[in-house]
Amino acid sequence: MKILTPIIALYFLVIFPSTHLVFSGNRFIYEFGFLFYFALVLAIALSSKRVSLLQLGFSKNNTGKPIRTGLLLGMLPVVSVILLDSLIVKTGLSQSELLTGADLRNPEQMGFYMSPAGNVFSALVVPFLDQVFVMGLIVNNLFTKENTGRTIISGGLLYSLFHFRLSIGNLFLGMISAGLLKGTGSILVPILMHIGFAMAEFAIVFYYPRLLSILVFFV
Repeated sequence: MKILTPIIALYFLVIFPSTHLVFSGNRFIYEFGFLFYFALVLAIALSSKRVSLLQLGFSKNNTGKPIRTGLLLGMLPVVSVILLDSLIVKTGLSQSELLTGADLRNPEQMGFYMSPAGNVFSALVVPFLDQVFVMGLIVNNLFTKENTGRTIISGGLLYSLFHFRLSIGNLFLGMISAGLLKGTGSILVPILMHIGFAMAEFAIVFYYPRLLSILVFFV
């Protein structure tokens, strides 16, 4: 797709730098400004018919299996958080020096919104636009002819670069998303999986803060 090159170039050369320089004092735009670009590009590309829903990974037929698969994968990180915290408590590690005082952490000071609307936006809207733009538009069309292994690695790196956060968590999420999209052919699976990871992150920050000391590189 010829439109991918200018879309990517505009993002990295103009949108991301200007957002972080001009709006550095506005927390919402500083953190989520890139999503407006994602949404605008997708809206223009779809309305002008430069890209189709099928090219983004959506399909009108056989959506039941992708939805079931995505929901199952999305539940895994949430359940894992609950089980891991329970294991820490039962083994007595919760009383260790490393985890003592974890309940005193302030979610808002760590960059998490306390309002319901802000949390819903972060848990639902962000994963949806993230996956549809980066995985559906960029990865799905940029690496159409590549093998699965190369697509997974490239998808993970691209996802990290688009967020300028080269963390293990972003790389891991990007690689899983690219692999699921390549394997299932449906963007619904990585979207639902991403929502599950977002909810697991909120669960850690607001209800299981002791896990932050263990999963600091992922959250």
